[in-house]
Amino acid sequence: MKLRDVFIGGLGVCLPEVVPVQEAVDQGLLAAAVAERSGYTGAAVAGDTPPVEMALAATEQALRRAGQRRDDLAMLLYVDNYDNGPVGWYPQAFLQRLATGGDMVSAEVRQGCNGMFAALELAGGYLMAREPKAAAVIAAADNMTLPQINRWQCLRPDFIVGDAGSAVVLTKRAGVAALLSVASVTVAELEGMHRGNEPLFPPTTGQTWDFSQRIDDFNWRASTDDGVEHLWLPLVKARAELVDRVLDEAGIGIEEVTRLAYNHSSREHIEFGLLSTLDVPMSRSTWEFGRHVGHLGASDQIVALDHMLSHGELAPGDHVLMLGMSPGVNIAAAVVQILDPPN
Repeated sequence: MKLRDVFIGGLGVCLPEVVPVQEAVDQGLLAAAVAERSGYTGAAVAGDTPPVEMALAATEQALRRAGQRRDDLAMLLYVDNYDNGPVGWYPQAFLQRLATGGDMVSAEVRQGCNGMFAALELAGGYLMAREPKAAAVIAAADNMTLPQINRWQCLRPDFIVGDAGSAVVLTKRAGVAALLSVASVTVAELEGMHRGNEPLFPPTTGQTWDFSQRIDDFNWRASTDDGVEHLWLPLVKARAELVDRVLDEAGIGIEEVTRLAYNHSSREHIEFGLLSTLDVPMSRSTWEFGRHVGHLGASDQIVALDHMLSHGELAPGDHVLMLGMSPGVNIAAAVVQILDPPN
């Protein structure tokens, strides 16, 4: 979707203390060989901090940086992967009570690690139909310090999971950056990849969540049918077409992308699974930052964008391509043009 006059007014990040990968190896939570192969050095771990508190901190920071009037907020979207509080309770109301107040559209958005992209698409389209002063705030958070999860191995060998909160204020007045385009596509043929052999009901809430095992089970079934390689072809094709679409809507080519922010993953996964297909060098990716904090769920791209802005790695006129993949299999992308980076 090509966006008109939709801007990023401010970003917010809540990033917990990083735990070195070596500690997980020493505790027997991760094999040394897998750790070395991944290239990760650590993961941000929130401990017993509720994810909604990380989302609250990030939201307050984003609103403050944007200088955003609460009375002009027209939408609040809360992005998460898993329950951010008691079952049957919804976190967007918590955020509205403590951070935004007001009378606005508010909802929870779940699209796995691409939830932030889904929220950007929803909020961007909504703002284009609203009055000039209207704004929206999007928050994302997850804390994977859960008894069902071994963050160091649940997505082996390419992902180590970290925790974070992030937030974006979208406005219709020029800000830090312009959101030029955002889009997503789902390759439904691969729906079973993140389901594996698990039953559809009841939900598997009480047992260990091993997402890599689900993928292995799916690949084994595929190998007895049309073959794993055959199943991956629609994904590669859909991703290439999506990237071409968002770049075309933004009016640029891949050679004009200053930096590319992707799911924080192993070097092998991002270099050979993505960048080589786009002819983008590792130096233009955010891998060097991401490997120190882990895969932050729906917050990867926003936290990386904030890091680049706050460390002077982006200048006015630069373009950032944000790209992600999540269960579905869903692929999403957005193009941002830097306008007025913070000092």
